Amino acid sequence: MPNPTAVAGPAPPSAGRPSKDVVIPAIAIAALGTSLAIGTDGTIGKLMLAASAAFLAVAVVLPLARRRGERAVAKATWASERDRNEAIATAARHSAHWQAIVDTATEGIVTINANGIIETCNGAAERMFGHTGTGGLVGRPVNILMPEPFSSQHDSYLQRYAATGQRRIIGIGREVIGKRSDGSEFPIDLSVGEGMVDGRRFFTAVIRDISERKEMQAKLGQTERLVAVGELAAGVAHEINNPINTMINCAQLVQDGDDRETNCKVIVEEGHRIADIVRDLLQFARDDRDRPQATSIPEVVHRTLRLIGENWKRHGITLVVDVPDTLATVLARPQQIQQVLLNLMINAKDAMVHADTQSRRVVLGAREADGGVTVSVEDNGPGVPEHLSQRIFEPFVTSKRARGGTGLGLSISKSILEGYGGWIDYTSQLGHGATFRFWLPVAPAE
Repeated sequence: MPNPTAVAGPAPPSAGRPSKDVVIPAIAIAALGTSLAIGTDGTIGKLMLAASAAFLAVAVVLPLARRRGERAVAKATWASERDRNEAIATAARHSAHWQAIVDTATEGIVTINANGIIETCNGAAERMFGHTGTGGLVGRPVNILMPEPFSSQHDSYLQRYAATGQRRIIGIGREVIGKRSDGSEFPIDLSVGEGMVDGRRFFTAVIRDISERKEMQAKLGQTERLVAVGELAAGVAHEINNPINTMINCAQLVQDGDDRETNCKVIVEEGHRIADIVRDLLQFARDDRDRPQATSIPEVVHRTLRLIGENWKRHGITLVVDVPDTLATVLARPQQIQQVLLNLMINAKDAMVHADTQSRRVVLGAREADGGVTVSVEDNGPGVPEHLSQRIFEPFVTSKRARGGTGLGLSISKSILEGYGGWIDYTSQLGHGATFRFWLPVAPAE
């Protein structure tokens, strides 16, 4: 065995000392598990002493480091678990908060998937549609909340939107008709939004029952129609008086022995003319509760002009009508669209009567545009007063207060048109007249 003292490096303090003078910890000797190499000169070799010291360090320090590491890992694990629990609690509070908002909202809130199946529904929606205590609405097709023909067409709407991205109501609020569980129908204000979660498309509808508002609008509309009837009375009397005089003349000719067949034919024609005028007037004045239907704008124009009749000519107003008979139909109540048109025509006439101009002219036109029909009424009167320009569609705003104007006509017209997804606007230049236009979407194909 080589001499341990031949190992290179500085000798520890015990090197070269007799083995009996060196105190080696018992734990180190026992753990080493081997006999020490004693040099020929009675000293412990430096190599074995170094090995003993290294083992001692491992035996004592390593467990201490391990315990510290375990404590650090445990602390980090506890902190991570605490943060996770706090995150879960925060998410639960956030979810409960939003659920409480949805549940306590007065408007109905319904979400559906891409197939039109209801996924969530708040209590307001269930009460609104009469589905409380009937198993609720979740899991049922949303078209049970719609009357025909919308119920049958809804799935095709969703399929067309998925294929083309073409929006008809998504992202656009509008008034539609809802259907309760007992089959009764009621007007609602519907707003639909679109969302995406984990690649799944869903739609959220916010629904408001506007029955009371529509009832109030109907009463105001009826009031405004009766006011219009009063304004038309003189013109209608003139329209009826002319055919009556013709009928009287023809009857006298028959009495005098003139051609009976020819005169009787004229009497019948003039009688039908009177009947048409009276029917139009009664239809316009009555409280209309009919459902929206495919409405012909040319027919509405024709009936409106029958009511206006010769009244315009007596004021020296030239009326130019440019309304093609081939226009597409719009989805609306004919009486309400006639009310809008008549209001614009009466306003134009009143503006012209008080206009300081020699040539009084009103142009009534209609064209198809942007998926609907635009109707315009243009006059060359004084234009809209500047102080009314920003408020002209507000209730009770009028330039005819001294002449009995209610200021409801344009406000009601705006409500009627927006209820069908349409709009109304105007352009005006002081001293050069004004043009009012309204637009309604084309009625869906049957």
